[in-house]
Amino acid sequence: MTMKPLIGIAALAVFATSASAQQTTNNTGIGLSVGIFTPTAAGVKKDIGSQFLSFGLGGASTGRPSDSSITPSYSFIIANGNGNKLFILPLTYGYEYHFGSHSTASTLPYLRPFAGVAYYDYSITDYLSGHQSTKQLGGTYGIEGGILFSHKIKVSATYNYFTQTNGFSFNGLTLSASYSLFNL
Repeated sequence: MTMKPLIGIAALAVFATSASAQQTTNNTGIGLSVGIFTPTAAGVKKDIGSQFLSFGLGGASTGRPSDSSITPSYSFIIANGNGNKLFILPLTYGYEYHFGSHSTASTLPYLRPFAGVAYYDYSITDYLSGHQSTKQLGGTYGIEGGILFSHKIKVSATYNYFTQTNGFSFNGLTLSASYSLFNL
């Protein structure tokens, strides 16, 4: 699978979001994140592994918003294990609620409920159901909570609920760190 079209779609969505963003005192930028995804389903853990890499690209606040705002998030969950492979691309929008909005605060806790679509591409041989391979769209929703540090760094925990596909449940927890690269 080629990553260039997916990265292009994600970048286009970030630019479109920044163009229609709410008027706040923050600057919208692009940020990168890296984390560990832990699935909750025992079957997925057995078939692929208990922890996967997660990479993200998305809108990032490089300043302090005067209020909470709608934010995009795009991430890649990638796993290879036991001869099986999994790729999930969740594209979500959520309402990021900040606990406090003082513009000089060095830390700012937040919560972000979200919903969106997810692209699945996997090839898994399960002892109960045999070989399953698919490329399809599904839904996702969940909650993210974390802390924004300074104007560049975010540490978060995210729980994703994914649409079940072919009997597989890819729900799970992601622990990640993000860094804002530049303003748009």
